[in-house]
Amino acid sequence: MNTTFAELKLKIIRCLSDEAETVEYQPLGGATYSADLLKDSVHAALDAICSRLWKSETFEVDPEVDTWPLPDDLLDIESVYEKGLGLFIPRISMRVGSSLSSSIGNGWLMYPHGVITFVNDVSSSGCTVHYSARWAKPEEDGDALDPPASTLTCLILFAASYCLLTDATSSASIDRFKTKVDSGQPTDNPAKEMSNFMLHRFEVEMQRLPMMEKGRVQ
Repeated sequence: MNTTFAELKLKIIRCLSDEAETVEYQPLGGATYSADLLKDSVHAALDAICSRLWKSETFEVDPEVDTWPLPDDLLDIESVYEKGLGLFIPRISMRVGSSLSSSIGNGWLMYPHGVITFVNDVSSSGCTVHYSARWAKPEEDGDALDPPASTLTCLILFAASYCLLTDATSSASIDRFKTKVDSGQPTDNPAKEMSNFMLHRFEVEMQRLPMMEKGRVQ
């Protein structure tokens, strides 16, 4: 995607009918929605799109080891290629009646937390792990976004919904004191309704994207 973090924040600000505020040497924010909140919303949106469109990554496992630490951005392992065997090796299921063995010479499982464990030591050629990862989180306004351009609308809608949650929370704290009939019910919360509407639009837009294919690990 050719869009920068600042450009995405501007689109979110416009979607929320807010005004951009630029201060020298300060990150871009809105008059109502702060730079910190916008950053939080974009980071949450990048995680949200991973349910359908994730980042494809790989990492190498050294030869002759039986465990290896998993990267922090890992969502799930798609496949493990054992170079010595020249094969994609299977994931071992932890269920009654199964054993820690593989008909092709090796297998793997994600256990304990944070590591991949192999049934037998990796061969002298090592192996390559293909995995689905979270998208990188931008920190500076000039940072380019990782996801494809087709996700831009999804990111805007989810981030806008996230920002509106703060309005919904503030409104809920105030509206519990409503007593007059013409002021509405204490449960009335337009910001919450708008946040839910944006979230629904996000889900509709996500359905327009082609679903990435998961690796078959068994």
